[in-house]
Amino acid sequence: MIRIIHKLILVTHKFKIEDRRRKIAILLAQSITETEIAQELNVNQSTISRDIKMLKELSQRFVFDLAESNLAYYYKQCIDGIEEVR
Repeated sequence: MIRIIHKLILVTHKFKIEDRRRKIAILLAQSITETEIAQELNVNQSTISRDIKMLKELSQRFVFDLAESNLAYYYKQCIDGIEEVR
C-alpha cells in the first residue's frame, strides 16, 4: 500500500512539473519575462530558470533526434512529389 501511495505522489509531482513547464512555454511565447512568469505561477525565479533550461535541452534533443531520423529522405520524397505535380 505504501508503494502505491509513493508512486502516486511521484506521478502527481511529475505532472505538476510538466504542467508548469507547459505554462512557462506559453508565457515565454508571449514575451513575458522570467520574473513575471515566476510571479504569475507563484514560484521562485530560479525554478523558472531551471525549467527554461530544461525546455531548451528538450527542444535541442528533439531537433537532434529529428535530424538523425529519416528527415532528409522524407524531405526529398516531398520535393520529388512536388516536381512531379508541376
